[in-house]
Amino acid sequence: MGWNEEATNVKEQEEPKTEIEFKSLGEAKNKRGLKILSYGNFSTGKTHFALSSPGPVFIIDTENGASPLAKNFPDAKILNICGLDGGDEDDLDEVKNFSKLQDAVNYLVNLPDDEVGTVIIDSITDLWTWSQAYAKTKIFKIPINQRFAQQWDWAVPTKLYLKQIMKLINKNANVIFVARQSEKYIGAGQPSGIFSPSCQKLTPY
Repeated sequence: MGWNEEATNVKEQEEPKTEIEFKSLGEAKNKRGLKILSYGNFSTGKTHFALSSPGPVFIIDTENGASPLAKNFPDAKILNICGLDGGDEDDLDEVKNFSKLQDAVNYLVNLPDDEVGTVIIDSITDLWTWSQAYAKTKIFKIPINQRFAQQWDWAVPTKLYLKQIMKLINKNANVIFVARQSEKYIGAGQPSGIFSPSCQKLTPY
């Protein structure tokens, strides 16, 4: 056997074979869980609705709106990411918040499926704001005092934002995204009376 044949055999032995298993659509549906985007004004019951979902419930709370509901949902697990450091440059705090939210999402995604019933992000309105601050600061390196003077690629914060959402959507659990609402305008100073979720426009569900 020549050196070329021997090298080929070694290569074939080192490459692990990928196991592919197709499941029925029925099995996939049963494990998928509900995926919901809920939006509305403050104090309309969005958080209460989300916490009423099947447990174990995990909520990433950016507005400190879940804590007052502890009596109703004592077993829900909460991570508050709503504090700022008190400095003048809030964007830097938003970068820290986004990093912490990323870590929380990764933690939940890696938990066994039977340990997670429902995951809530309340709110993804803040997630979208933080994604933008993270992109400007960490990726584009734009000084805060020059933000309005520069153009930059909106695709980058959108990708950062959607990546966190898609990780959770692919988890075999219920996922609820809570958003604040914003009113659409038909022209300058002309509100339409029509409200939509205050989040990135590609947000699913």
